[in-house]
Amino acid sequence: MEEVFVTNNSGQTLVAEFNYREITFPAGESVQVPVNAAKHIFGFGAENKEPYLARLGFIRLHSEIEQGLEKLAKFEITSELPQQDRSLPSAVGVVPLRVEKHARGKSIQRAA
Repeated sequence: MEEVFVTNNSGQTLVAEFNYREITFPAGESVQVPVNAAKHIFGFGAENKEPYLARLGFIRLHSEIEQGLEKLAKFEITSELPQQDRSLPSAVGVVPLRVEKHARGKSIQRAA
């Protein structure tokens, strides 16, 4: 059975059903699913995405298709597991604020 990876870049977890099973797509993670599941849930390979947008709850009206497609685009489907950057953000070039205490206990922040 051929499988693909679905990476959820939407910022919110998505739960969908395929073959009477729930599949959870956690925000910021990749999930391996059968190609048939990707086709059923996201319309993978289909030209008309409207039925899938409605099923996912991304649209309610025909006029919302543009916004629904933007939401759907946040789910990346690839044949290989994408490399995810798990490193911590760099602090290079960040200038810390210097905090000065004054006699009455108030703090004043000034750029260093």
